[in-house]
Amino acid sequence: MHERPPDFVDLDEEEPLPVRQDTDVDQAPVPLDNGEQAGDLDETAAADDEPGPEGDEEADDVIGRAAAVLKYIVEHIVDDPNQISIGATSDDRGPVLLLSVSDDDRGKVIGRQGRIVQAIRTIVKAATVGTGERVNVEIVD
Repeated sequence: MHERPPDFVDLDEEEPLPVRQDTDVDQAPVPLDNGEQAGDLDETAAADDEPGPEGDEEADDVIGRAAAVLKYIVEHIVDDPNQISIGATSDDRGPVLLLSVSDDDRGKVIGRQGRIVQAIRTIVKAATVGTGERVNVEIVD
């Protein structure tokens, strides 16, 4: 069995992420948490790039989104979706999703010459574009 890093987070133990419904662009401005509307921000607030305490929440959001995309894809590839386990850690490259599937399904997820897993990695990275995070995917035993 592969030993888990000390900062490993098992994403399967958390509640599923809520699905946000997209709204029509022509609708009213979106209200923000501080009571203002998206169009009401002044230039100084928009230029404020100071990371705040919500930075960790945003990173968790990005990892959660990437994990949801990864799980959705892998569920449709493997024969036994109940054996899928996704965890998260980080290393010098940034956030890393650790994917574990049954021994029988590992070859299906990797694919010939690693083509399937490379495509999965590309899709997961595409799901996090614009967030500033590059989430990596590794398959563990």
